[in-house]
Amino acid sequence: MAMAAGAIVGTWFWDVARDRLSVDEALAHAFGLDPALPRENLRLEQVVHTVHPDDQAELAEAIRAALARGGRYVHQYRARGADGGYRWLEAVGRVDLDAGGRAVRFPGVLIDIGERRRLEAERDQARSLLDSFIEAVPGVVYAKDRQGRLLIGNRGTTELIGRPPEAYIGRTDAEVLSDPVQAAAVMAADARVMDSGQAEQLEEAVNFPDGRRAWWLSTKAPLRDEAGAVVGLVGTSLDITARRTAEQGHREIEERYRLAAQATNDAIWDWRMADGHVIWNEALRTLFGHDIAQTSAHWWLEHIHPGDRARIDAEIHAVIDGGGSAWTGEYRFRRADGSYASVFDRGTVLRDAGGAPVRMIGAMLDLSARRQAEAVLAEREERLRLATDAGDLGFWDVDLVHDQLVWPARTKAMFGIPADVPVSMRDFYEGLHPDDREATSAAFAAAADPARRALYDVEYRTVGKEDGIVRWVAAKGRGLFEDDRCVRVVGVAMDITRRKADEARLKELNERLEARVAEEVASRLQVEEALRQAQKMEAVGQLTGGIAHDFNNMLATVIGPLDVLATRLGDSDPRTRRYIELALDGALRAAQLTQRLLAFSRQQPLQPVALDPNRLVAGMSGLLAHSLGSSVRLETVLAGGIWWIHADENQLENVILNLAVNARDAMPDGGRLTVETANCDLDHRYAADNAGVQAGQYVLIAVTDTGAGMTPEVMAKAFDPFFTTKQVGRGTGLGLSQVYGFVKQSAGHVKIYSELGQGTTVKVYLPRLLRRPQQQDANPARAASALPLGEAREVVLVVEDEPAVREFSVQVLEDLGYRVLEAGGAEAALRLLDAHPEITLLFTDVVMPGLNGRQLADRARETRPDLKVLFTTGYSRNAVVHNGVLDPGVHLIGKPFTAEELAQRVRAVIDGLAPLR
Repeated sequence: MAMAAGAIVGTWFWDVARDRLSVDEALAHAFGLDPALPRENLRLEQVVHTVHPDDQAELAEAIRAALARGGRYVHQYRARGADGGYRWLEAVGRVDLDAGGRAVRFPGVLIDIGERRRLEAERDQARSLLDSFIEAVPGVVYAKDRQGRLLIGNRGTTELIGRPPEAYIGRTDAEVLSDPVQAAAVMAADARVMDSGQAEQLEEAVNFPDGRRAWWLSTKAPLRDEAGAVVGLVGTSLDITARRTAEQGHREIEERYRLAAQATNDAIWDWRMADGHVIWNEALRTLFGHDIAQTSAHWWLEHIHPGDRARIDAEIHAVIDGGGSAWTGEYRFRRADGSYASVFDRGTVLRDAGGAPVRMIGAMLDLSARRQAEAVLAEREERLRLATDAGDLGFWDVDLVHDQLVWPARTKAMFGIPADVPVSMRDFYEGLHPDDREATSAAFAAAADPARRALYDVEYRTVGKEDGIVRWVAAKGRGLFEDDRCVRVVGVAMDITRRKADEARLKELNERLEARVAEEVASRLQVEEALRQAQKMEAVGQLTGGIAHDFNNMLATVIGPLDVLATRLGDSDPRTRRYIELALDGALRAAQLTQRLLAFSRQQPLQPVALDPNRLVAGMSGLLAHSLGSSVRLETVLAGGIWWIHADENQLENVILNLAVNARDAMPDGGRLTVETANCDLDHRYAADNAGVQAGQYVLIAVTDTGAGMTPEVMAKAFDPFFTTKQVGRGTGLGLSQVYGFVKQSAGHVKIYSELGQGTTVKVYLPRLLRRPQQQDANPARAASALPLGEAREVVLVVEDEPAVREFSVQVLEDLGYRVLEAGGAEAALRLLDAHPEITLLFTDVVMPGLNGRQLADRARETRPDLKVLFTTGYSRNAVVHNGVLDPGVHLIGKPFTAEELAQRVRAVIDGLAPLR
């Protein structure tokens, strides 16, 4: 549930003297405590257990210190909520001590500070960006006087000249540059700008002493005094050598200029400490309304809010007097109209050779708009929280005058009635459990009785009209009266089935608690071990997914060109063609390896469909028998009335085949392999004992062998990638890890049972599909044929930031007969789309700097809604795959791909065929 920034989450009261900890329901929910646990007489470790592992030690120390010293207690940490995710909380409390200095009471409240932490992170990021800009402006920045003598230069200037600033400040280019021709050209350009009073942008060649030649994009502008007279020149230069050789360099330079342009919107100031003058840029007027360009330092200090003035004065002088170089601060600055703006300010101290401060240059950023936006955001989040809270309730309205009942969809659901079915009071009474009808009817009559006007407050059971499910409902309401007549009774209802079940469960657990203490301790240790294993698998999955992503990009530049080369070579050189086929085979094997890595790390895009498990297993019988060989006897045990599932058919077949092959290898002398299906319910106890498992209905697919079995140590590592007990060269160690990744990505569960000498069973649990489809959607297989060709009137725009992949794609499409345009990024692609309305298909990479492929397609379809789009990527965690599943209607070709795959996909998208699996 979303919480507004600073909202109170819950309260606690700890009777320290008697060690009795009590929490309210909101706090228990916020910590994700087991609803079966009592909210009174808790142990402290039951609450601390839900705190993020990295924060638990610090929290324990903070509590210990608070109990020792007494008084106010404030501490921040992350806690796991009911949804399993962590959020930031701030605990604020007070420890009361007795006369002997011993803690006796410790009450307090919890506050949600997630939004505050997010805003602080954004502020820190803005500070870091400002630090980087001030400390190292990209390229060369300099200023010269009217005679061409250098006044200032940044780090880029020093690196370009090859000497420290003291060696070139006060000198002309003729005295500094070793090439007299180059120096003359630079000084001539400077003189032209100062004489004309107009800024210029030009490209200059720079010859370095080591023989290197580079190109610089220089911007020169006249430097004017207060009267507007040109007194010198300011300039910036960026190395654009890379732009002349690669499009990537061009984009980087454009980004630097964009950042530089944005930075000039801030109020830049130059404090010259010799005379106390502060020089401002134009932003002092545009941002704060002060139509002046020069002030005193005292003027600036007087315009700081009185509540901030002393602090800022002390902080900035501490940096100046203490030998520091950088200062930052936030304060309120008075505008010309008398109002105050929230600003973030920072400056850099310039010192002479003796270390004495001579100048301080900085920039003031107006935070007012951000503060206003934060306030609006906080208000909207509070409204959202209230709306969400209200969403837990079902409303009802009984019009007694017209005998009408108004129920929204949520209330109808409590009675098992579809949202679109009209209801009446008869539906209400018939939906009540027979044992509860009399008491509920009496309570309603008392609420509608003008003489009594009682509060309608009851709990009753309903029997679903459509599903027959028994639910508990808590309802409250009041009658609305006109004189002595009740015209309406309105109220709210809440489904409390789970609460009732939890209460019954709690009662049962309390009765059995003593007998199960030892069992619960062992179960907790097992859960902790499973959690550690899940965290390890998640970390390894992220690592392997990243490796597979980079490997796919490399393979894309290998497989495609080899495929094209083999096609063009034909049979003219058999030996060379054989070498190409060997290389292509190796690359394709590597690509299969990356797909297994992506499957383990749960980054493989899934295309789930409704499946009949029995039909799938039966259809694989021939394939399994062929894979197992004659020494292994295959048996299938298919349950009657099997539930349907929603899963990727190809990936599930691979899972069963992987398990069968592993079982075959565990039976070198032959044996029996059984594939079994069944419906099963995993209850809350099973879910509590197995980390990451949600209680509910599942379909079980079990693969059992009569082989050698596994030791507990081998079972603990069985799902780890690259772990194998087979001989070198007999396996990659990715079979079971691929099974693990697919099952977890499909919201399922996998479990191994094994005994040495007795065999192994691997059980795969996949969630039940509640609604069985009326008809299976099918993608008719495309028959293999020669590469489908294009026409010159069909124009394809290829957008790819990897030059080698882009070149291969363009070449293949041109060979197929398409007219092809290419771009190295989204901005260039948008310009081509505007200039070429005849473009038929946009073929774009998903992961690119700046705008990604999905954002590019969305921008393009704002003006071209009928534009056909084909995405490509070597990594699935991106804008077209959500929760591991490809977005509906999206066409995607994974990297690496061959010329044939590209030809088929492009033709299919242009012809309007359904996305290929």
